[in-house]
Amino acid sequence: MFKLIYDKTLDNTIFTKLHLTPVVEDYYKINGLSFCVADGVTRDNIKGEAVIYPETKEEAEYWVATYPNPSGAFDSAKIVCDTFVSEIAKYAENEISEKTIMTVAKQCNKALKPLNANRKIDYLKEDYYCCEGVGGKIVGNYLYCFSLGDCHITLLDENYNIVFTTINNHKQFEDFLNNVYSKNHEFNWDNPKYRAMVRKDYRNCPSKKYDGKDISFGAFSGEDTAEYYINTYKVDLSNVKYICAYSDGCEPFFENQTSIGNLIENLDSLKNTGKERTLIVYQNV
Repeated sequence: MFKLIYDKTLDNTIFTKLHLTPVVEDYYKINGLSFCVADGVTRDNIKGEAVIYPETKEEAEYWVATYPNPSGAFDSAKIVCDTFVSEIAKYAENEISEKTIMTVAKQCNKALKPLNANRKIDYLKEDYYCCEGVGGKIVGNYLYCFSLGDCHITLLDENYNIVFTTINNHKQFEDFLNNVYSKNHEFNWDNPKYRAMVRKDYRNCPSKKYDGKDISFGAFSGEDTAEYYINTYKVDLSNVKYICAYSDGCEPFFENQTSIGNLIENLDSLKNTGKERTLIVYQNV
């Protein structure tokens, strides 16, 4: 039987140290053995500038002063999580399948259509309000779940070995950008031309291929094409001790068996360092 043992969203550590209050764009929702984690996609600031993760007091203060507040990215994350948990609850346990999960994940995407309706999208200051996300439901000895983007669900055995982890479809774009595009073209994220290009031409664009392979990435935005990037899974939990669902800010804690073990044995260590991050942990007890 799985029991929830940890659930928390934490700010970028530098904001906490400086007693600043940034706009939080992670969100999660739990209802018993159903859960969802979403991460609102970072936006340009109110001056139309690219946002970097701050490393100094001055950068952190500038972030707080210039980042959109409230943020539609947070709204998108909240809508996705609330929709998944409320909609999956409408199904009896014997009705849960990968097909059910896909149906509900698509409902999450469609729930964002009103958020972006009647907005003039320029892919910069007026980009789509969108998010990445994962969600699932534990049914008996199986986890039925979905992923889209670079949030993760990772399952661990009792020795902190990774039994399963979800697909990160950002990686295919990052590999293409770093290994192909940037070798043949100028690329500078600070230049608004390239931010608009990535968001318009490579996000939620299934037609983008290189050598016959996908090189685009997905985000829940309300666009129909976002649904191409939803992956669903049915995972046997026979050898699973921990179910972890998290936003990309937790990735450094899941790099290897040692870092995973250090985290699980001291979950409060999550607060000590990192970017904005959300973690949910279920344990087989």
